[in-house]
Amino acid sequence: MAIVLRYVDRLGIVKERFIGIVHVLDTSSLTLKAAINTIFSNNNLSMTHVRGQGYDGASNMSGSFNGLKSLILNENSYAHYIHCFAHQLQLVVVAIAKKHDDVDEFFEQLALVVTVVCGSCKRKDMIREMQKERVAAEIGIGETETRKGLNQEISLVRAGDTRWGSHFRTIVSLVNLFAKVVAVLKYVKEEGSTLSNRNQAKDMQIQEFGDRFSEVRTELMENMAALSPCDSFSSFDKTNLLKLSEIYKNDFDDSERAQLNGQLDIYYHSLLHDERFFNLKGIADLSRLLVETGKHLSFPLVYRLLKLALVLPVATATVERCFSAIKVLKTDFRNRISDDFMNGALICSVEKEAPENVKTENVITRFRKMKDRRGEL
Repeated sequence: MAIVLRYVDRLGIVKERFIGIVHVLDTSSLTLKAAINTIFSNNNLSMTHVRGQGYDGASNMSGSFNGLKSLILNENSYAHYIHCFAHQLQLVVVAIAKKHDDVDEFFEQLALVVTVVCGSCKRKDMIREMQKERVAAEIGIGETETRKGLNQEISLVRAGDTRWGSHFRTIVSLVNLFAKVVAVLKYVKEEGSTLSNRNQAKDMQIQEFGDRFSEVRTELMENMAALSPCDSFSSFDKTNLLKLSEIYKNDFDDSERAQLNGQLDIYYHSLLHDERFFNLKGIADLSRLLVETGKHLSFPLVYRLLKLALVLPVATATVERCFSAIKVLKTDFRNRISDDFMNGALICSVEKEAPENVKTENVITRFRKMKDRRGEL
């Protein structure tokens, strides 16, 4: 399990920092929660200070009763859960596309082709050998270039509903291997394989959006939109921002909410006519500029509200990039790497800023003190 913390630093800049990976015996929500508690304890962090949590849509993570999000919400009701927006939007796009009969049939056929062709090692070997023969023949007659990185082995790619572009890559792989796929399908046909009947779906696009985004607290997101500085603060709405402060009752007491009411008016008129705040792209830019200009000190309650909005993890891209780094580090030559060593290597790989201030002399000194060496470093 990879853990990434999202926070706003002293300069008002949003940061996402990879804390590390944790080896878990299983993926049950209780095991994951215990691992997170350990990480927090080791880093002197408190779960009561968490104001947001984000995962994909797996039931062990987002389950309403026993999911990890629910276990954390039971302990801290202000750790609002956000289902990764990238996953949600992709699921919506896929689901809506399937409501169109022709598109649905196309992708069903495509998925069926991938399943049939990649259903056994023998069929995969047929694809591989035919592709190898084609490349060798084209090289022999000079139709294909030969240099490093070219003519790599390719195979059919299975589409994943929560991955951007995976359907496109599936189509591209099918186009590149079309003749070989046809040959394999003819072989399968001789074995007596048949296609399954498909049910037609009605066009329910609006319903699909409602189903997918139902777990996101609509009120929370609508209220946060009032902080947007885009188009000269056209979305500013004091009523919604006051409602937002009520959602975070632990962060604003009654007297502070009363102060916020008056502070918001002054804040709006002050920034609306300040040229430095023209043409901002979002609340991340707004936070940074507030600190640069010192206005975060003039409007501390508004800035606190802004930070609470910024720390909500709207996507899990950073976590997934950390997982991708494991493929680079844990190669066949490092297949016995320990969890602690891999965790340290991952942090150095992902958080490249962290090792920049570490002096080589300090590393050598610490290494020397670990145990006696045969030779002097």
